[in-house]
Amino acid sequence: MNNITTNFLGIDWFLVLEVIAVIIVGFVVSWFIRISLYKLLVRALPHRLSKTIARTVYYVLILIVILTVLGIIGVDLTGVLMAGGIIGIILGFALQNTVANLFSGLFLHWEKPFKIGDVIRIGDVEGSVVDISILSTKIRGLDGVVTRIPNQTVFQSNIINYSGSIARRIDFRVGIAYKEDAEKAYEVLRKVVVEHPFVLVKPKPEIFVVELGSSSVDIMVRVWVPNTGLIPWIVKRELLWKLKKALTEAGIEIPFIQTDIWFRAPLKVEVVESKKST
Repeated sequence: MNNITTNFLGIDWFLVLEVIAVIIVGFVVSWFIRISLYKLLVRALPHRLSKTIARTVYYVLILIVILTVLGIIGVDLTGVLMAGGIIGIILGFALQNTVANLFSGLFLHWEKPFKIGDVIRIGDVEGSVVDISILSTKIRGLDGVVTRIPNQTVFQSNIINYSGSIARRIDFRVGIAYKEDAEKAYEVLRKVVVEHPFVLVKPKPEIFVVELGSSSVDIMVRVWVPNTGLIPWIVKRELLWKLKKALTEAGIEIPFIQTDIWFRAPLKVEVVESKKST
């Protein structure tokens, strides 16, 4: 049968049918793997990332099908494979940072230390997450500036997620003069705290003396607020001003650092009058 098909018009029709079958089966299987892989990945990864990975695998499988067809029709692939290996080595060195960011992005998507909208801190960058791609993470700072951070840097850094809990604690350290009445100061501070609408009742606010400093009695004011949006920053800004204003209106002094200088020997002060020449 092979001889008959070969002699007909000088074409090896059996080889042609084999090539067509490999192409059809290869493309169908590649398409099926692409769809199945996408459905599997989209359960754990974002839509865009799952689609990109599935498409990349699909193109790799198509390339394997094409190389298989070339081998069937008798094309020597030794040179192609050698060239592909050299190109692969060159690309490996050139894209090592990109590959590192790619895998770091995958790990971040699986671990999910933060999501879009969370307020986080990575190194010296603090703000709201606006985009998480496969290669980088973008953060909009409190000043409105968007910073792009490579995922490799994100993955290797300490990540502080301010939005990771439903409530957040805010601490204020207030110093009053030693001559002032600490009980009075406590009542003034407590009144300001309990009247603020965003300060939570549970956990209960705490006000206590934390240290007897060199120039002041330091009082710690500790409150809990809802950890939603910019509420913690708004409360911190408002309470800091209201605490200072309330102490001033109550006549309670907030001292500055004072230093007393003592001399071992008494100082002799001489006043020298200069005589004007006549």
